[in-house]
Amino acid sequence: MPRIMIKGGVWRNTEDEILKAAVMKYGKNQWSRIASLLHRKSAKQCKARWYEWLDPSIKKTEWAREEEEKLLHLAKLMPTQWRTIAPIIGRTAAQCLEHYEYLLDQAQKKEEDGEILDDPRKLKPGEIDPNPETKPARPDPKDMDEDELEMLSEARARLANTQGKKAKRKAREKQLEEARRLAALQKRRELRMAGISLPPRRRKRHAIDYNKEIPFEKRPAPGLHDTSDEVYDPTETDFRRLRQQHLEGELRSEKEERERRKDKQKLKQRKENDLPPALLSGSSEPARKRSKLVLPEPQISESELEQVVKLGKASETAREAAEESGHKASEPLLADYSLTPGGAGPLRTPKGPSLSRDTILMEAQNIMALTNVDTPLKGGLNTPLHETEIGVATPKKAGTMTPNNLIVTPFRTPGGTLEGTTPRGGRTPGSIPGSTPLSSATPLRDKLNINPEDHLDFDTNQSAKQFQKQTKQHLLKALSSLPAPKNDYEIVVPEDDPSLLESASQEHMVEDQADMDSAKEHERLEKLEAERKLQSLAVQRDLPRPLDVNASVLRPAHTEPPLTDLQRAEELIKQEMLVMQHYDALHHPTAHQRPGGGPRKGAPMDEAQHLAYLDRHPYRKYSREDLQAAEEVLKAEMEVVRRGMGHGDLSLEAYSQVWDECLAQVLFLPAQNRYTRANLASKKDRIESLDKRLEQNRGHMTREAKKAAKVEKKLRVLLGGYQAIPIALIKQIQELAEQIEQTHLELKTFQALQEHESLAIPKRVEALTEDVNRQVEREKALQKRYNDLLQQKELVEEALVDVQS
Repeated sequence: MPRIMIKGGVWRNTEDEILKAAVMKYGKNQWSRIASLLHRKSAKQCKARWYEWLDPSIKKTEWAREEEEKLLHLAKLMPTQWRTIAPIIGRTAAQCLEHYEYLLDQAQKKEEDGEILDDPRKLKPGEIDPNPETKPARPDPKDMDEDELEMLSEARARLANTQGKKAKRKAREKQLEEARRLAALQKRRELRMAGISLPPRRRKRHAIDYNKEIPFEKRPAPGLHDTSDEVYDPTETDFRRLRQQHLEGELRSEKEERERRKDKQKLKQRKENDLPPALLSGSSEPARKRSKLVLPEPQISESELEQVVKLGKASETAREAAEESGHKASEPLLADYSLTPGGAGPLRTPKGPSLSRDTILMEAQNIMALTNVDTPLKGGLNTPLHETEIGVATPKKAGTMTPNNLIVTPFRTPGGTLEGTTPRGGRTPGSIPGSTPLSSATPLRDKLNINPEDHLDFDTNQSAKQFQKQTKQHLLKALSSLPAPKNDYEIVVPEDDPSLLESASQEHMVEDQADMDSAKEHERLEKLEAERKLQSLAVQRDLPRPLDVNASVLRPAHTEPPLTDLQRAEELIKQEMLVMQHYDALHHPTAHQRPGGGPRKGAPMDEAQHLAYLDRHPYRKYSREDLQAAEEVLKAEMEVVRRGMGHGDLSLEAYSQVWDECLAQVLFLPAQNRYTRANLASKKDRIESLDKRLEQNRGHMTREAKKAAKVEKKLRVLLGGYQAIPIALIKQIQELAEQIEQTHLELKTFQALQEHESLAIPKRVEALTEDVNRQVEREKALQKRYNDLLQQKELVEEALVDVQS
């Protein structure tokens, strides 16, 4: 009995990937064709899998509190209409139904005082998932069966075939058309070779023939017109304006983007320059950001309350100490900044709504109670429900929390409200019932008169006039208490002590951090410049230095015959040169002397060798004065030598000649790996040196040839098009030159032929004239003879007639 396979079941990663690729190729309408790629799934299951799980627009994140409230409210308004509720919430219908059931289960567990465990609708082992399209895909097994492997290979082959039947038919028709064209061309060639010429068929052109017509031609107007603006100067061509974007003009999107940026800049400038609308409106309340304020249940902790009390006591202590000291200047700066001065504050502060009520849980319990209600025929009380804030189509926002007195009432409240209280909505500050009007209410925390009085709002004009009158009386009272003016003046200019002024300015002046940093940087640069001047000239000028220090330039200490004074001085100079090379290689290495600084040949000296040599021959540092003194001594000695030898100013050519001659005397010995003079080397050493130099030159030529080949290849790619243009132009010029030369030869030939013909034509005309005259005479003679013969014929005929008669 064959095995019956029922389509469906859990989805796997392979099937999901095949479904995604098939939707990308066939679209979201051909579900039967897509299902043909999946042997175990039907078209309906494929469509459900896409719209319930694989669609990128599906939201799979955790449910927010607002979404849950909206779900419960919409489920109450439209029960079981999940397809209608889903787009409103932004989830799929299956997600809405599943989460709704989850909330009901959680509410039921809460009522039964049970532990809220995981999802109670989770499948148990052995159960079959009724909606596998809404669940994540399972991983593929390592050993897939033959049916799955065959399905995978077939889907790969079908999805890889980008050419369908229509594309194959078009390609076949194109090949047939090309075959017919080649056959017709071969037929015309064979007929032409056989001497049969066929008239060319003219094709009907449905477009412009650019060989005969000029596209977009604008014919000039008849008559005379000014052509001064048509003068073309090829030297003033602006090649920067020849791009496509300049020829086509500005696009609409670019124009809109420019206008959008301009509007944004205008709005920004208006916000920076103009006054805020709240100040222009003259409202008594300050402009504040009305944002949602959520606070915990405890308004203030015990430790924070104790800290506030301690701060208040510290402020009182500072104010009392200032009063005892007798300084009048400190009295207005240390005002009483307690929150409720004079006992005029509110008796209690209203609390915000408690956060312990779970609105979603109570709404879910209400739905559970309404679902399980008995028939109303039994009578009794209605089902008790929790009072929640969800009563309209859109859930209400959380209620306002405890108001902040420092933000709500920063100005004076002359209408009679208590200090620190905020009037209820819809009422003026003077219309709160049960409040006692205070004529001279003190503003909250405004003992320094920080808050302006221009923005105060009064109930009536009488209140405003009364406030102005009180202010005027207070000002007159303060002015009347001023002492009488005394017009006796005496100006005494104290003598300034420069030392005291300088010391005072130094004491009270605080140097800017930027100036300090700049001074430090300047000192650091000066120190580096001073250190650089004490270094060797090779380091100062950043000249290349050898990788290894060649100590073989020194002569042996004990030689026979002994060294002269000049040779000993030369050895001292060489010794100092070696010490300087070791020191520079250790403290100021070049890029090739650093570890890993570049390609090297051989094993260069490391830091340990340099340190060991400097330990044996320490490097002596000289001051700037010593170096300048040595430089002066050298200049003086050079001047003495130049005068004694009679040397004049050395030109660049003479210097180059002497340098080349000296360089030619230096010879490198590869066997000994050192340089020596050419006159001291043997013939064998010279040959080896020349061989070594030849090898070096060949290697250098090889490297340069490779570099040149790379550069030539790049230039060929870069300039290939530009080189092809002049080559084509040169070829055209050569062809035109050949045509001109051929035409010139033909012209000379025809000119010579004209000369010969002009000489031969009169003779030819004369000969023809003679022939014509001769022909005319002959014609006359023949006509005369014809006439004579005709007369003889008539006479003979008459004679015959007479004889017969």
